[in-house]
Amino acid sequence: MNEYTFSEIREGLTETFEKEITEEMEKAFRHITGDENPLHKDDTFAMEVGNGKFRQHVSFGMLTASLYSTMAGVYLPGKYSLIHSLEIKFQRPVFAGDVLRVTGKVVQKQEELKLLCLQVKITNQINQCVSKANMKVLVLR
Repeated sequence: MNEYTFSEIREGLTETFEKEITEEMEKAFRHITGDENPLHKDDTFAMEVGNGKFRQHVSFGMLTASLYSTMAGVYLPGKYSLIHSLEIKFQRPVFAGDVLRVTGKVVQKQEELKLLCLQVKITNQINQCVSKANMKVLVLR
């Protein structure tokens, strides 16, 4: 876990990590949220309603989006972070077995609030963007 303080962070600072989405993660997410939509668990249903766009059930978008929390809380800035706001745009579906690469970059610092503006992008194993976000993160130290 990184422990960047606000004074240590510079615009342009970038952090990256990877995470594989597994069916076990999907099951845990389903249990936590109660989201039983068949799109997220039934391959046949997903392929039928997707008109050929999906090769299997689609992973939860918000499971993928939880990796934005990991970016702030573990990597950028890490230990001293508190997410202020998050604007996400989903670009492509994610499936169990996909390996996601999460890259965050500091694009602006707001000194008076100790606030970072981050651009974060999540790509899959074939380098397709699956989502992107603008995050504002308070740095508590």
